Amino acid sequence: MSTAHYFDGRSARLHVVNLSTGDGAIHLRGETTRSYSLAGTRLAEPFEHAPTVLYFADGTHAELHDPAMRPALAAALGYRKSWVVRWQEHTAAVLVALALLVALILSAWHWGIPAAAERLSTQVPPQADQALGRNALSLLERQGLLQPSRLSEDRIAAIGAILQRVQPAAPRIPLRLRVADAPRLGANALAFPDGTIVLTDEMVRLAMGKNNDLDAKAAAVLAGVLAHEVGHIEERHSVRAITRSSLTAALSATLFGDFSAVAAGLPAVLTNMEYSRAMELAADDYAARTLQARGIPTGPLADLFDYLDERREKIPKFFRQAMSYAATHPDGYARSRRLRESEAGDER
Repeated sequence: MSTAHYFDGRSARLHVVNLSTGDGAIHLRGETTRSYSLAGTRLAEPFEHAPTVLYFADGTHAELHDPAMRPALAAALGYRKSWVVRWQEHTAAVLVALALLVALILSAWHWGIPAAAERLSTQVPPQADQALGRNALSLLERQGLLQPSRLSEDRIAAIGAILQRVQPAAPRIPLRLRVADAPRLGANALAFPDGTIVLTDEMVRLAMGKNNDLDAKAAAVLAGVLAHEVGHIEERHSVRAITRSSLTAALSATLFGDFSAVAAGLPAVLTNMEYSRAMELAADDYAARTLQARGIPTGPLADLFDYLDERREKIPKFFRQAMSYAATHPDGYARSRRLRESEAGDER
């Protein structure tokens, strides 16, 4: 006989009882009196230093804190450890299971999520592109990041003509150019899912150089930049990235739960940075094909990537290396090398 805590399943009240076995049944005597058949009683999986728990057929249960009662009850109930419990008791088996679990998670992260994201992204309706683009553009405007361009209307029109030259004959969705003054964004270009391409004044000035002239070289640079952004839109990179990000966040939350928002969010961020690099390279390849098809040299765009990396060289090395882990764009020198190799291969 041993003292037990009995719960009737209808309230949180704890009933103190004495538990004993005999005549093919478990008997409870004390604050409540009950008898339960051994055949209808289930012993919960035992845990070290945890109470022994008995589940009865009517949905009630009892907890015993005396570890000496566990073997006796197990013998009376004919309890046999499941294969999972037996595995848990062997260090080698636990290590094998852990290795398999890690391999499964990494496989899902590396292959499963990208494949599922690609499949799901094809199911996202085109209307979603319009809504995503409008909302993203509206957010930048509310934050004051985009201001009216300081360039002349003639210059903006000339840039628009460059976009007309590099865009497809039948674009997936209508393309729109917006030239904006955005000091906080610096020399940059952004592609939005709804077909809007934002080109900053700073990028235009960087392309034109000290002469402030939209000559053939500057036009080739801007053609490459715009073709790159067109590639993002044509290949629907934004929707694919958002789909993958959502799946990654869902898997992170499944694995980490509410233990830590940072712990759950960090894998999603790291994974999608890698995906962004892949998309950037795909957009570079799209730009290279477009420029070559239009008879526009890719060298000026490669020079731009080299120049941007040269500016990074002025940053202390330790900080530059730390930034490389968080960069959404691939290394500029690597990108310029790909463009030059692509142009050399085309000439051969």
